[in-house]
Amino acid sequence: MDHKAIGKYQIIARIGQGAMGEVFKAHDPSLNRMVAVKTISSSLGTESELRRRFLREAQSAARLNHPNIITVYDFGEEEGQIYMAMELLEGSDLKDLIMGGTLGSLDR
Repeated sequence: MDHKAIGKYQIIARIGQGAMGEVFKAHDPSLNRMVAVKTISSSLGTESELRRRFLREAQSAARLNHPNIITVYDFGEEEGQIYMAMELLEGSDLKDLIMGGTLGSLDR
């Protein structure tokens, strides 16, 4: 799905996709920072149980405050698409690191 914006967030690029939706790198113009915007697929967004699960995920993550947990900034709905805006962490994909053998052993 091509997006130019979701809510107030200007989409830069898609950075991930899963069974339930997509994650985009986006710009928050009001705070002038980059964020990750996670969406639930519009076809799944109409199912009330999945909507509730996505909302619970956003609420649960927003209540947590720990350096190893993503910070949730916003939750909303735009033209029927539910989204969650959160801290953007740049780096390597864990799957790629595992497959490339660059992580080393658990002992190390």
